[in-house]
Amino acid sequence: MDPLEGYRLLREQVDAEAARLTALHGDDIVCREGCAACCTNLTVFPVEFFAILREMERDGVDRPRIPFDTTAPCGFLHEGLCRIYRYRPIICRTHGLPILFLDDTGGALRWEVSFCEKNFTGPGPHEFTDETVLDVEELNAMLSHLNHAFVSALPEKKYHELSRIPLKELTTYREKP
Repeated sequence: MDPLEGYRLLREQVDAEAARLTALHGDDIVCREGCAACCTNLTVFPVEFFAILREMERDGVDRPRIPFDTTAPCGFLHEGLCRIYRYRPIICRTHGLPILFLDDTGGALRWEVSFCEKNFTGPGPHEFTDETVLDVEELNAMLSHLNHAFVSALPEKKYHELSRIPLKELTTYREKP
């Protein structure tokens, strides 16, 4: 499978899982239009960058005309709204959700749950299970696999599998991968 198509399918899976978790957790998830608490300038894997780029070009988005505010937490924010929301990276699609990750601080690996501090503020206790969290380790493994396949297939080997591209380059990038 084409890694860019694989990325699109992975993104659809993330969107479906995010919708399921948002519905499941109901009022405990307060993320809504205009909330930008989790937004920050990001770097992404080449597969994600070029999948987003391809989709924007397919849709006729005039990327150089998208304003990028270097003073904002994320330069694509304007009055709390994302200028590239439809094309946003996978990490942005998971903001606020309870995510399961491996914490390696302190010398021992342990599973932890993280979420935006604005969520789950009501009376607890809040118990999380495999069915109520997004396993970010599994998601990152799938994304890493797609990225490895993508960069390995590039004829000029311009990128390494650990390369990251600043998302802000969406407004300036001119070459084909």
